[in-house]
Amino acid sequence: MNLMLGCRDVARNVSRARDQELRGWARMATRLHVLLCPPCRAYARDIATLHARIGATTPDDPEQHLSAEARRRMREVLDRRDRRPS
Repeated sequence: MNLMLGCRDVARNVSRARDQELRGWARMATRLHVLLCPPCRAYARDIATLHARIGATTPDDPEQHLSAEARRRMREVLDRRDRRPS
C-alpha cells in the first residue's frame, strides 16, 4: 500500500467526499495530504466554497432530472476513468 496519495488521487477524493463519506485509509491519507500540500489545500477550499455557493441554487437531487439511461451512461464513463492508471 502506498502511504502517501498523489495530488490527482487527493483531488478525486476531495470531489468524491462531497457526494459520499470517505472511509478508512482514504479519509486519513486525504486529510494528511491536504494538510501538507498547499495546492491541494487550496483546491479543497475552492471545492468547499463552490459547493456552498451553488448548493442553494441546485435541487437536492440533481439526478432527478436525468433519465435512468443518462445516469447509467455517466456511471460507465466515470467507472472507466477511475480504472485508468494514474
